[in-house]
Amino acid sequence: MGLEEIKSEILQEAEQKADEIVEEAERERDRIIEEAEEEAEQIQENIEEELKEEKQNYRKKALSSARMKAKEEKMKAKQDEIKEVFSEFRHYLDKLTQDEKKKFAQKCMERVDFDVARVEGGSEFSDAVDVEFEENEDVEGIKIFSKDGNRMQEFTFDKILKQMKDEHRKDVADILF
Repeated sequence: MGLEEIKSEILQEAEQKADEIVEEAERERDRIIEEAEEEAEQIQENIEEELKEEKQNYRKKALSSARMKAKEEKMKAKQDEIKEVFSEFRHYLDKLTQDEKKKFAQKCMERVDFDVARVEGGSEFSDAVDVEFEENEDVEGIKIFSKDGNRMQEFTFDKILKQMKDEHRKDVADILF
């Protein structure tokens, strides 16, 4: 074998090896590209799933918020209705006739568990009681004082209204709703 043949054989082997290396590199490149595409596809699917979940969570929160707001509005409307009933009751107290004021004062005096010495109230109650009366225009309703001066019971319209609210708020709500 001559030098030329050996040289030719070495070159041929080198080219064959280079071709094999190039083919192997191309296969490796194709495998890496395929893996990268699969990974990108998986990432995209994960992102789409996360977005779907976030969208559902947002929708649930928005719906829950809307329900809560509606419930609050309904509760406010109910409270306004109850408030209106007690406001009408207070207005009723302000509009008592003279005869009704007399009956009111007499019933109040019967309810106290002490001897009555005097009554304090607005001038409209002066003819309603048969004991000493002290006019006080700041008192809507009456205050009843004992003979010994140690006891007083208040029957002012604001106090009566407060008691009515405290005792009958639930009853009014049950009747209205």
